[in-house]
Amino acid sequence: MTYKNDRIIRHTLLIAALASATVTVQARQRIADRVWSDLPAFTQVIENQNERRLTSDRWDGLWEGDTPPRLPRVAAPSATVKRWWQGEDSDYLNEETAAATAGQYSNPLRIWEQESYLAGNGRIGASVLHGSGRDRYALNEVSFWSGGRNGGTINSNGDKSFRGENNPYVGDDGFGGAQPVGDLIVDFDTPAARGSFLRQIILDEGLVTSAARRRGTLIESTTFCSHPDQVMVIHYRADRPQGLSARLLFVTQRDEDTVSACQATRRLTLQSRLSNGMECMAVADIRVHGGTLTPGEGFFTVDNADSLTIVTAIETNYVMDHARRFRGESPEIKAEARLRAVDDTGYNRLLLRHQADYRQLYGRQELTLNTDDTDTIPTPRRLAAYRTSGHDPATDNLIYNFGRYLTITSSRPGSLPGGLQGLWNARITAPWGNDYHSNINFQMLYWFAEAANLPECHRAMLDYLRAMREPNRIATREYLEAIGRKAEDAADGWIVYTSHNPFGGHGWQVNLPGSAWYALHFWEHFAFTSDTTYLREEAYPVMKELCHYWERNLKQLGRGGQGFESEYRPVDTSAYPELHDIAEGTRVVPNGWSPEIGPRGEDGVAHDQQIVSQLFANTVKAAGILRTDSLWAAGLSEKLGRMAPPRIGAKGNLMEWMIDREPVTDHRHTSHLFAVFPGNAINSESTPLLAQAARRSLEMRLTSGDSRRAFAWAWRACLWARFGEGGKAHEMIEGLVRHNMLDNLLTTQNLPLQIDGNFGIATAMHEMLLQSHSGVIQLLPAPAPGWTSGSIRGAKARGNLEVDISWNEGQVTRWAVYSTAPTDETVTVKVNGLYAQTTPRTRAD
Repeated sequence: MTYKNDRIIRHTLLIAALASATVTVQARQRIADRVWSDLPAFTQVIENQNERRLTSDRWDGLWEGDTPPRLPRVAAPSATVKRWWQGEDSDYLNEETAAATAGQYSNPLRIWEQESYLAGNGRIGASVLHGSGRDRYALNEVSFWSGGRNGGTINSNGDKSFRGENNPYVGDDGFGGAQPVGDLIVDFDTPAARGSFLRQIILDEGLVTSAARRRGTLIESTTFCSHPDQVMVIHYRADRPQGLSARLLFVTQRDEDTVSACQATRRLTLQSRLSNGMECMAVADIRVHGGTLTPGEGFFTVDNADSLTIVTAIETNYVMDHARRFRGESPEIKAEARLRAVDDTGYNRLLLRHQADYRQLYGRQELTLNTDDTDTIPTPRRLAAYRTSGHDPATDNLIYNFGRYLTITSSRPGSLPGGLQGLWNARITAPWGNDYHSNINFQMLYWFAEAANLPECHRAMLDYLRAMREPNRIATREYLEAIGRKAEDAADGWIVYTSHNPFGGHGWQVNLPGSAWYALHFWEHFAFTSDTTYLREEAYPVMKELCHYWERNLKQLGRGGQGFESEYRPVDTSAYPELHDIAEGTRVVPNGWSPEIGPRGEDGVAHDQQIVSQLFANTVKAAGILRTDSLWAAGLSEKLGRMAPPRIGAKGNLMEWMIDREPVTDHRHTSHLFAVFPGNAINSESTPLLAQAARRSLEMRLTSGDSRRAFAWAWRACLWARFGEGGKAHEMIEGLVRHNMLDNLLTTQNLPLQIDGNFGIATAMHEMLLQSHSGVIQLLPAPAPGWTSGSIRGAKARGNLEVDISWNEGQVTRWAVYSTAPTDETVTVKVNGLYAQTTPRTRAD
């Protein structure tokens, strides 16, 4: 393909099922104006390769739930409606794939993970699957969850029962999981012509678009989820009058859901109520221009239209308030208000409002890596080449920008944060419930927000954690009582379990330092924004109460490690010489675990020690900045000095446990390297011996087998970047793309979608270009060998600073540091191995 506008190359995720074609695109907004009917079909070789990859993963159903798709209940079921979804026609996946194999269609629709293009506004999510015969919009609302508080039975170790009547994933008040709202289907009267199909995400506009020729008519679509108007908008346009005909309906996986089609209001409605009392309503307002709209029993038919606009409001009765039991206003009332607010707003105005909102976020930053003529290759073919060679800066550029796109679309203030799959889930039983996992995944989802210059996107996580403090305190008191402690030992602090949900419910396994890790996010939001009001009113109170918990719940060891426990039992410390130098009164985190490996119930695990130590250090800094609690902060600093420090093992590695066990080489987690990243206590400047040992530990963790998970590649890329090893960091990027990235750029935990890797790998790229964790702004601390030239504008550094960098042949050629407000303070910058002092200026200067 040949493009005359190279901004499409840098900012457009182009996924077209076209093996070789020459298409000229005049401008982004006019992509679908070209004639596509002469394009050749997708070659059989690539088709077969893709088919093998898809079928080998054993996710066999398009709908991905425990049950096949069902029609919602209607007042009088119609045989016409049933005909579309029962019998042979119901097997959508096989129907499309068989047609493609026969050479009839050029881009068959496959399973949800592989084929979805994601749209969202932080609350409403749509997985867009453009098919040759029908388009499917798998809808989500981030708060639509089953389950509840999940009390369960807690054993003497603090974990919850996972079997029998107290199974935390069963029952109306169990743990539950994110639920799909349903699917909005646009069924065309004719399939797309052979070789005529194109679809894309326009990253700098926040749009999912498609173009297909049907019976000689070019039909293009645009989809977006508007944050200003809180609705999803789908717009179809035909290139000739009366060229658009389709059937519109909702499909759901729940028998009890109901659907209605009202001619007077032009609205298609899907209503759901779960057994836990959660309600959801999706209302599609259908606007037809130049044609007719005819209602059926649960569907609409559009005939001979010029264009079609579908404005969909999706609401639930969830409210993020423990005092109200997380239930609020009726979704019917809220959905009606949403649609009434845009009733007189045409498509163009909705689009402009969405673009204005989206651009002011996405436009804050721009990365340009050296590129060549391979920029014109469609994304699936680009990734196929990358998996072989590992060298394509344009693909790296695309992955970075896609991370920014996902950050904006999956997380906005005022909504719940995204889970393991972000906003998006098409299954009744989602992998891991699409929950919040506290031992790396939830945190990684938000690593990138500050670096990407999108601090408001971080707020969804922070606001959620603040809202869950009271239910977390209740869970913490229950935990302490179960292990034989007093509930008062919680003070006003709280812990979390490995997984938790929007109702203050926790999964089965306690993760004692998880909340202390969350505290790092509160601190980092301040570090990047320098917002002292936020620090005083929001971050510091959370950090302080978590310190209160650990002040009362750290364990003191005796001389030589006396009192040390593993597997919840005392250990004969005389058998372990490495414990003999432990001083009297050394403080350790008790009952720990290095996720998700090694012994449980062990004292002083490196992961736990590093996280709680980072909490104490950051809280002492915060108290100093706010000039408050000076005596208490001094005592906290003294306790920090008594924490068992990181230790170096016999093989030169950073020890994962206080006992010098054989280093583990084949595990996905690198939990004992927290202090390198995302923490900052271990670094080459202030702790060179520990940094060397940590580097040795990272070398020992192999990248085969269990380590091939998206989050594992991403975390290791960040670690290598902190060590200044750009080549090794890029090897991790290559590994992720090769083993855990789908052709739509989404990352996986083997096959199930798990998008923490998307955010983590983008974070690693930023770390390769800019670091500021040590108090010095380091420019190009770990560039990839292939990034020989390029530039980044608006890279975010701590101190509320923006940095622009240009480089050539690996050397910085131009740089500038900007502050959002005039300042006389100087900052230290390390550039091309030398240190410089500069006073940031504003961009207006």
